[in-house]
Amino acid sequence: MVKTMKINRDSWREFKFDDIFLVSRGQRLVTLDQIGGDIAYISSSKQRNGVDNYITPPDFMVIYQNALTLNNSGSVGYCFYHLYKFVASDHCTIVEIKDKKIKLNSYVALFLKPIIESMKSKYNFAREINNERLKKEMILLPAIDYKTPDWNFMQNYIKKLSNNIKYNNKIKETKISKTPIELKSKYWNEFKIKDVFDIQKGERLTVLDRTHGDMPLLTASSVNNGISSFIDYEIFKNSKKIFKNKITVDMFCNVFFQEFDYFSDDNIHTLLFKNKNYEKYYENKYVNIFLVSILKELSRKYDYGRQVRLKRFEEEIISLPITKVGELNFQFMERYIKSLSYSSDL
Repeated sequence: MVKTMKINRDSWREFKFDDIFLVSRGQRLVTLDQIGGDIAYISSSKQRNGVDNYITPPDFMVIYQNALTLNNSGSVGYCFYHLYKFVASDHCTIVEIKDKKIKLNSYVALFLKPIIESMKSKYNFAREINNERLKKEMILLPAIDYKTPDWNFMQNYIKKLSNNIKYNNKIKETKISKTPIELKSKYWNEFKIKDVFDIQKGERLTVLDRTHGDMPLLTASSVNNGISSFIDYEIFKNSKKIFKNKITVDMFCNVFFQEFDYFSDDNIHTLLFKNKNYEKYYENKYVNIFLVSILKELSRKYDYGRQVRLKRFEEEIISLPITKVGELNFQFMERYIKSLSYSSDL
């Protein structure tokens, strides 16, 4: 049985937020004024670690690194750690440790995240977080004494947990963080979707016409990889296209990589590489996860009132890494995903 560090509640103390942390508000930069680049722009989303875009920040914006952000509006109260360089919108508060002798790291940040997020029950759209309210908050932390949080305990506690993470009922020695490969913009290029992919649309199949079976049927959904039901393979194998190891995009721009055989309805678009030399990468999950992440960035343009349509989606532009001779750099895509934390568990 795996042992974790015991938490001695008697050694925890309440601290005033302002005594432990520096807080500063981000700066507004509307979408129309954003110029593409390689610095993360953090806004008040609870998804993608709060990353809303990658930009070249104007001179008036402060570039941070190795800090926490706290959403003060939108998805109020969500807290994220950013090891990389970033700028923040005015919907975010940047949170840094006040004691300059203490260096924030991923272990301490992961310990602090749920504690800071526990405050979000006090806030909502009508009562947003601001600097003055935040500074007055009380936060419960492990402590050496009444004035000093026990940063070493926080770090060691998360380290111990991370070494005991189970995968397929086996304990793997997994590090919380690796240093990811930099996403340098020098070797990236913009492509229209139609220049990289051919798009195959699924066939309509109403609920009444479905016969239960073992073959996944994909439809428009943000959950379960888009699987809505399982239908009979033998009945539909001649009337519906069968795909495997492909990326799908539904009518709302939910994007998934499907590693299994599947049928799809007419709300699903399956992406096929236009260049036949790229087909060997269909089974490379790392490449496909990279591409899914890129394609998901288009989702902000679509919703129920503006759905993905074939002609519209083909004209969308995405940025992808390239080699020095201008070919898609699949080796970089694979190495980048492999460099991320827990990629060995994919």
